[in-house]
Amino acid sequence: MSRRVVIVTGELSGENHAARLVRALTNQCPLEFSGIGSTALARAGVDVIYDYRNISLTGLTEIVKKSGEIRNAYKVLKQHLLSIAPHLLILVDFGGFNLRLAARLAKRLSIPVIYFIPPQVWASRKGRIKKIKSLIDLVLSILPFEEPLYREHHIPVVYVGHPYARSVTPLYSRDAFHALIKLDREGPVITMMPGSRPNEVRRHMPVLLRVADHLDQELGPYTVLLPVADSLDEHVLAPYLKERHKIVPVRGLAHDCLKYSDAALITSGSATLEAAILGVPSLVIYKLSYVEYFLARLIVKVPYISLPNLIAGREVFPEFIQHLNAERIAKSVVSMLQNDRSEIQKELDRIRQKLDSSGPDPYEKASNKILEFLEHTYGPLPKTP
Repeated sequence: MSRRVVIVTGELSGENHAARLVRALTNQCPLEFSGIGSTALARAGVDVIYDYRNISLTGLTEIVKKSGEIRNAYKVLKQHLLSIAPHLLILVDFGGFNLRLAARLAKRLSIPVIYFIPPQVWASRKGRIKKIKSLIDLVLSILPFEEPLYREHHIPVVYVGHPYARSVTPLYSRDAFHALIKLDREGPVITMMPGSRPNEVRRHMPVLLRVADHLDQELGPYTVLLPVADSLDEHVLAPYLKERHKIVPVRGLAHDCLKYSDAALITSGSATLEAAILGVPSLVIYKLSYVEYFLARLIVKVPYISLPNLIAGREVFPEFIQHLNAERIAKSVVSMLQNDRSEIQKELDRIRQKLDSSGPDPYEKASNKILEFLEHTYGPLPKTP
């Protein structure tokens, strides 16, 4: 008998992880998948009942703006859970929404819950770990320092390794990539990543353009690569690219852009870890509204905002948070380009080693644990032919 699984994610990087997990699972067992996602999950064979782009959030003020969509998403999901009675709910990242989902729906309907990529309770709102203990049947962690924390609170947890350690690779060779994007390289290549959501682009792109203006004075010839996230419509970036001939937009090849750059300027998020794994020295930026920044200062209890720095325990990538002075950022980019890179490369090597667990790749390891859970709960599963 095929088992019905609902999977829920709420932003681009989480969806990409979810899609790879679904493929790893269906390679072993013919599960029936449905849930909240977008194009990547649909391509992986998931029946997408609601598009997460309607509820993707990057700040507290967006919760108010999108409250109607959020309520609608819960309503659609509740009806779906009641109609199909799934055997398992898999939550992927997106902690604020997913923990409420587990509390409001899954627990009441007695649906087992596995959390793949759990909320970052080590960074803020540590009280949520009590919620996780009461709501989640198994945590699958991708960060090495999370497993001891969950074990300390007697929460079933498995560290599967970080998927990026093995999956983040360029598609092309340097020469083939340059030929594909018609890059006639002269001077350094710098990748700028303003974020994968429209509001992130609106906050960070003006700063990045001012940084580029300062680099014009400092560097002479150079090129900026601008990876465009699949979740981003062209019109969001179009106003910022008028008469910006040094900026080359590239859709769908962020890993190639990073790998073949001399430096990168990245909005804080999963891309900072991708840059560390690909070995490109980077600077991290992030800007919130004043209210969000004030509240974040009250609840965030970690010394850095980017995962490479948190994993290393020191500032490997310089961070510019909230007060984004374009001239200072540009000078830091120039310094990064001109100074000796051997020490930062050693740090990036150490980060990669910490992220790569032994044995199967993380998606395969996670899928094995999920199938073990299903078999323990419901009995033997059919195998994919």
